[in-house]
Formats: sequence, C-alpha cells, structure tokens
Amino acid sequence: MSFFESISQLPEDPIFSIPLLFKSDPRPRKVNLGIGNYRDAEGFSHSLTCVKKVEREIAERNDPNEYLPIDGHAEFLKVSQELIFGQALQLSSNSFFAAQSIGGTGALRIGAEFLTQETSKAIFLPNPTWPNHKLVFSRSGMKVHFYRYYDEASQSLDFVGLRNDISNMPPGSTLLLHVNCHNPTGINPSYEQWKELSALIKQQKIIPFFDFAYQGFADNPEKDAEPIRLFVSEGHEMLLAYSFSKNFGLYSHRLGIFFMTINHKETISKVSSQIKQMIRSSYSNPPKLGADIVMEILKSDTLKEEWLKELANMRDRLIQMRHALRSGLQAKASHKDWSFLNRQKGFFSFCGLDQGQVHRLIKDYAIYLPANGRINVSGLNPQNIDYVIDAIVDVAHS
Repeated sequence: MSFFESISQLPEDPIFSIPLLFKSDPRPRKVNLGIGNYRDAEGFSHSLTCVKKVEREIAERNDPNEYLPIDGHAEFLKVSQELIFGQALQLSSNSFFAAQSIGGTGALRIGAEFLTQETSKAIFLPNPTWPNHKLVFSRSGMKVHFYRYYDEASQSLDFVGLRNDISNMPPGSTLLLHVNCHNPTGINPSYEQWKELSALIKQQKIIPFFDFAYQGFADNPEKDAEPIRLFVSEGHEMLLAYSFSKNFGLYSHRLGIFFMTINHKETISKVSSQIKQMIRSSYSNPPKLGADIVMEILKSDTLKEEWLKELANMRDRLIQMRHALRSGLQAKASHKDWSFLNRQKGFFSFCGLDQGQVHRLIKDYAIYLPANGRINVSGLNPQNIDYVIDAIVDVAHS
C-alpha cells in the first residue's frame, strides 16, 4: 500500500521532450527547431562574449557568497528598469514595484498568485499562446479564458476579433499580452494598434499583464519596449514579467524580474509586503550571479555597447534565416503565397503546418518541432536550410 498510488500520470512537457527525442534519434541528418533558445550559424547554443568577459571578472574578484534580499539585487533592478522602461517611469504619475524572479516564468507565477489572492481570478490569454501560460495561471488558481489573436486564414493578427473580445471581458479581468515576438506566431500589433488597445483596456477597466521575454529580437531594445512604455505613460495599473534568458543568453541562470505599476503611492508598501511574503514562502530569495552579470554590463558604456552589437547580430541572423526560408519556400512551392513569413518577427514562426505534417517532418526527415507547427528560426542555418525547405514542401503537398 502507498499513500500516493492514486496519483494520476501526466504527459511529459511537449516542448522540453523535444531535445530528448532529438538527442536519441540516431539519424545523422537531423534538425532541432523546437525549444526556444538561440542557436548560432553552426547550430550550437550561443554564449555572449560580453557575458563571458564579466563572468571571468566576477570569478577573479572572489566576492562573498551572501544571500540577496527577498526582492533581489537592488542595483540590478535599478539598471534593468532603465533598460526596459526608459524615461516612461519618470514621466508617469504611477508608483512602481520590482522584484527579481526565477526567470520570466517565475515572474509570471508571482503575478498569478498575487492576482488570485488579492484582485482577479479571471485571466484571458491569446489564442494561441506559449503553452506554459495556461499551466502557470491555472496551477495558481486562476480561471483561464482565451481571446482571439491569430487568423489562420490570412496568417495575420486578428485585430478585429481581439478588440471585440476585449470589449466583452468583465471589468477587473486580467489580460495577458506579449510585448513583442509573440510566441508562437511571431505576429504583434503595430504601434497604432497598441494605442487603440491601451484606450480600450482602460475603458473596460481591465488589468494588463505583459510578458516581455524577447527585448531586442524584433527591431531593437528601444523600439521593442514601446508598447509597455506607452501603457506606463498613459497611467495603466499593470503587471509585467521580464526574462533575461534570450537577450543575454543566461538560460541556466534563470534571471527575471516581476514589475507592477500602481496608481496609489501608499499601496506600494502593501503590494511589496505581499509579494515578498510569496517569494519567502516559495524560494526565499533569488540567485545572485546572473544579476551581477547583467548589472555590470548595463552599468558600463563599453560593455553595454558590446552587448547591443551582439544582440543585433543575433537579431540579424534570425531575419536572414526567416527571409531565406520564405524565399526558398516561395521558389519551390509557388502555388502558395509565403510572404506572411516576412511579417513575423523574433524567434518563432508559424508555417501553416498541421499536426499530421509535423509528425511527418519528425518521422521522415528527423526535423523536430512542436505539434502546432511553430519553428525556432534560430535552428535554421546555411547547412540545413535547403533540407528543411525541401521537407516542408514535401509534407505541405501531402
């Protein structure tokens, strides 16, 4: 007899199972277009030169291993706020709270638990969205709903459907929004559409919760931050989950930040007390090394410039691979208009493949990607791009 024998067996995570399946595949010609970490032109996980430089300097300093405060590294939080929000915070009448988190996912979980306990139990997610969003919010006790976002027929943003669904959301609901590089579609509103959404969300008395995991991968760090700076400048009370995994290559450091803007200054201390108690009862306080690395880079004009150049190189390679994919597909499957691929930005691309076609890519070609057909564009490189194009053309015709 076991106390735990009645526990249900849950399926493996569909994203994190892809690297394991890929690794165990004995075929010499195989391609991993699955999990969303950046790969260089040779197909290897990429470490930034500026990050490695700072890691060596920190190691040589032999700093003491002390606990950080519950809400994290204060100086890291300060320089990160400047990167993300620019002058918007100084121009806003709202008060502001920030806490270091265990990656962007940890920041989402902090916000979800706070909302469940204190404010709102209903959250609306875009359809489609990153699969873990549903798990994070439902496991935190929130009731998950979906709003229209992607129009499969036109392979573009369903802005009319999005607006209509927001107009029907109950006041006090929470609305999750991808700031840029939407996962999985690569499609986001234009700046003019963000202005419309800001006005509508304020009119409907809805709480925006931004997920910002790809700053610098759509256009550049400043332009990519425009939507949240707009919302801050227009006085929204809002939440934001931020990740440094992609743009600093700090995947294993699990470095993120949770932000809130509040209309009443006296409420900040109450929010802070609640958030810090959640953190204390969960992981107690965040790790230090990743925060030290980012702080050192953002404080130094030279290192920051080096980081911006490395980030631009990664972004440019994604753009080149996306254009190569589109050009190749257009040349070999000209019966279809593939121009929608060039409207997508960031790591991910929807190529219009269904689950059966994805299964064939894995089975016949050892090309691994999630069942929804989302590809990680950085998994493409000059050595495999033609092979991937030929495989997509083949399965798309079947």
